[in-house]
Amino acid sequence: MRILRFDSCTSTNDVLKGEQEDFVIAVAEEQTAGRGQRGNTWISDGGKNLLFSILITPNELNAADAFVLSQGIALSIYNALVRYIPKERVSIKWPNDIYVDTRKVCGILIENDLQGKRVTRSIIGCGINVNQMSFPDGLAAPATSMAMELGKDISRESVLKDVTDKFYQLYIEICGRCYNHIREQYHEHLYLRGIQARFEDKNGEFEGVISHVENDGHLIIKDADGCSRRYAFKEIKIKL
Repeated sequence: MRILRFDSCTSTNDVLKGEQEDFVIAVAEEQTAGRGQRGNTWISDGGKNLLFSILITPNELNAADAFVLSQGIALSIYNALVRYIPKERVSIKWPNDIYVDTRKVCGILIENDLQGKRVTRSIIGCGINVNQMSFPDGLAAPATSMAMELGKDISRESVLKDVTDKFYQLYIEICGRCYNHIREQYHEHLYLRGIQARFEDKNGEFEGVISHVENDGHLIIKDADGCSRRYAFKEIKIKL
């Protein structure tokens, strides 16, 4: 893998758009226009956190299976974090945020290029809160960091190596179309799976239980009447 390092850039996803190699990583100390899911801005103190993107070219990946990339990077970050934080406190919140208890420690933004029914390249942007000790009010989700949870600074380079090494292993599985292990592990660590919780869709709030996530990324929730409801990204909110 090749690693590009920047003191500052608009976003690490942006700087990889001109690259063509498989498995190139861009790491920045700060981003001037970091982006998160749902069109949110990703806020990070310079030099405190891990801001990086990975470019891959999985041209044998069917677009219908593209969600396995999201599952793979989420699992890689989960496995890196549980080396520091007890695993019972860490989970993957659908589709791919990483939580410590009820607070967000990592966000992921994936941009795929398609040719026909294939994913020809994918840029996977990750922001992991490592050593930042405070966050502004009004964020889309309550935030935490590894340092806040552990009471000490963590080596960002060690976390980056843990994540990228694990993701490289899973990427080999993905290129070999071995998806089942990744999907099973993702479900094992899914936030609130099997637990009664409150949700909100276009019709209002309701109670239900997360059943599973379909291979294409749709979330399945069983409501209080036992009916299964199917949601795409942005169609449902978990009420924390």
